[in-house]
Amino acid sequence: MSSIKLMGGALALSMAISSVSYAAEVSLPDVSAEIYGKLNYHAYYNENTSGTATWKSGNNASRIGLSISEGGDIKAVGKIEVGVNIDDSGSDTFSSRLAYLGVEGPLGSATIGRQDSVFSSVTGATDVFNVYGSNADQNQGSRISNTLVIKKDIGSASVSSMIQMDGADGNKDIDKYETAVGIGPVSVGYAKDNNTEIDYMAISGSHDLGDVAISAAYSIKDDAGTETKGYEIVGTMGNISLGYGEIVDGDSFITAGIDHSLTDAFSVYAEYQLEQNVSSSEEDQNNYAIGAKVVF
Repeated sequence: MSSIKLMGGALALSMAISSVSYAAEVSLPDVSAEIYGKLNYHAYYNENTSGTATWKSGNNASRIGLSISEGGDIKAVGKIEVGVNIDDSGSDTFSSRLAYLGVEGPLGSATIGRQDSVFSSVTGATDVFNVYGSNADQNQGSRISNTLVIKKDIGSASVSSMIQMDGADGNKDIDKYETAVGIGPVSVGYAKDNNTEIDYMAISGSHDLGDVAISAAYSIKDDAGTETKGYEIVGTMGNISLGYGEIVDGDSFITAGIDHSLTDAFSVYAEYQLEQNVSSSEEDQNNYAIGAKVVF
């Protein structure tokens, strides 16, 4: 009887050792994760169309995110990014900005979730300021939920397409779609809202003239034949930027800003924007802002 117990104990020990040995050979995915973010606070003085204003202060698009990428030729990718209201004492400190997952490989990438608009990557060529600027852009929004985005690089060209299916009752199956094509420093884009039948078209480009970097964008919003056209041009030399934007037959905007780094992560900035209103009943608006940010 003791011999049987001894054999049973030996068998159990052998199985345990085998199990431990097997567990030691299990490998985890080669996944890298990067935490990034920006804490941004500013004070601003924005006049209304009557020419009056008061100084205010508050959060300026602060955010924190986690970017995930798996090693290998075909890899999993994902990102979570939330807006952080660093001036909030209530319950709405965090807000959703980005949340998507997908796969990336030699043939390109496919991701699903709440993502950056691919069309806004075209109109965003002139988005260099911290507070002002980009007032003449015509687009569907910078971040869009319930989307599938497919991207592919072909030599020096890149192609990105996005479709949105939000599943809302009464809406079409495909709510929005966008396409952007970039060839070197030039990008073109097209977008459409199937529910409102509004079309968007844009072209942008950039070029360095010695120490000055120039970027420009032109966009059109077509709402049942009624077109709204806007263009912007921005020049940057060092840490100083100057921009001009205009909605054709509408308001125009002159923007200037300086962004000065005090450390690798900490910088301060100051900006001014003059909005020239086309309506004779509205006064031009002078807007001022100063701020500080930590980028990591």
